Amino acid sequence: EEWKGWMQFLFLIYHYFHAKEVYNSIRVFISCYVWMTGFGNFSFFYIKRDFGFVRFWQMMWRLNFLVFWLIMVHGNTFILYYINPLHTFYFLMVYVAMYIFSSCNHDKYPVRWKLAVLALVIFFVWDIPGVFQFV
Repeated sequence: EEWKGWMQFLFLIYHYFHAKEVYNSIRVFISCYVWMTGFGNFSFFYIKRDFGFVRFWQMMWRLNFLVFWLIMVHGNTFILYYINPLHTFYFLMVYVAMYIFSSCNHDKYPVRWKLAVLALVIFFVWDIPGVFQFV
């Protein structure tokens, strides 16, 4: 959790001072931050096995409520808060991946197959030309 705090601090400094010289480092930090959050969500679903309605909407609320009001008050576009759609999308992706065949999540090989299939889906959607536009 301490790493995530330092990264948030660096994101704020980067945006506040428009520090373009650290742009590439910030992109790497954002990727790491989203991965760590996704791993935290995976760990939660793996340990707690809570795929309930309440948990799902609590996360949607936590991820989107403040940004919704920032957009409404300041008249900005949603993409300005780009980290929010990233976290929302990856939470949904982890939620769906862990929810499908959730009875297999604690078996050694089925959970690995689920993650491998998820990695293939991500690869096909983002790296095969035309698939993203089709979906």
